[in-house]
Amino acid sequence: MSNLDFNIVKKDSFARAGIVKINNKELLTPTFMPVATKGSLKSTPHEMLDKTTVLLANTYHLYLRPGADLINELGGLHKFMNWNKLILTDSGGFQGWSLPTKKIQEGIEFKNIYDGSTFLMTPEVSIKTQNLLGSDIAMIFDYVVNIDAPIEKQEDAIKTTETWANIAKNIHANNNQSLFGIVQGGLVKELREKSALSMTKLEFDGYALGGLALGETRGERKEIVNYTTQFLPENRPRYVMGLGDTLGLIDLIEEGIDMFDCVWPARLARHGKLITGNTYLNIKNKQFANDPSPIYEGCPCFTCKNYSKAYLRHILRNEPTSAWLYLTVHNLIQTEIMLDDARKSILESDFANFRKRYV
Repeated sequence: MSNLDFNIVKKDSFARAGIVKINNKELLTPTFMPVATKGSLKSTPHEMLDKTTVLLANTYHLYLRPGADLINELGGLHKFMNWNKLILTDSGGFQGWSLPTKKIQEGIEFKNIYDGSTFLMTPEVSIKTQNLLGSDIAMIFDYVVNIDAPIEKQEDAIKTTETWANIAKNIHANNNQSLFGIVQGGLVKELREKSALSMTKLEFDGYALGGLALGETRGERKEIVNYTTQFLPENRPRYVMGLGDTLGLIDLIEEGIDMFDCVWPARLARHGKLITGNTYLNIKNKQFANDPSPIYEGCPCFTCKNYSKAYLRHILRNEPTSAWLYLTVHNLIQTEIMLDDARKSILESDFANFRKRYV
């Protein structure tokens, strides 16, 4: 029996405002998950994320260091991270695409990024690791290929992901943890349909669209998501993996996507680019050297309440690791404010006007 309950409160065309309930915790959708890859966001303590409801941590990295057995012995990932809200763990499948690897029938052979040794990540290892970590949501181990990979490779990706999904479903053994399937297929509609139907037959608690935000255009992404969602159940959360830019999020909220994750707002901040509503400013620019105003007038984040552009530019240039905290907090809060506005507009049947204000 699933530990996840999903209720769509209101729809505005395809856009959805919902409530996900897992383990007596609530998640309002649409939502964005900041990426705490190794159990922590770079430079940003969890205490600063007062508006955040769910974090994403990564199975591949936690499997290597400090190891799932140790985390389990210490009370599980929530206690280890001192985070009592929701956690989703990615499966390691994305690292199979982003790192030097070799795919074999049983899984993916990785080179350990810490010591250079080789190890095999399989769907069994991924799921058992996530069971031990004790996240609220686990992802199946999937096979990701380039967005423009030849049709034969795309077909292999969906066939392999289906095989691994069956294994994951059969061995998943944590009743306090939801399990999400992942749809592959690149930009080929027939393959997305085939993959979506194979995932829904397994009756997962939620469904992700993987293999996107890998170089396709906004229009291509929007079209393939629009096509694929018709094959996913209405009453389950829908999640597009690895997407975090403002316009990209709005595009896919419009297509009925409920959940997103990305390192993008935090990585952007570390390079000095700061979200200001529907645009950005680069705090490194000389024009801000003597600017006493906050990053964005009216922003309620800790950074905007306490520091000027001039100060933030100064510390980014001279004490960057200190600056990263303040800039990351701002970008995450701005992302969450946009999602709050999107949800409010859906509840008020006003999403079209919300989109016009932002896009």
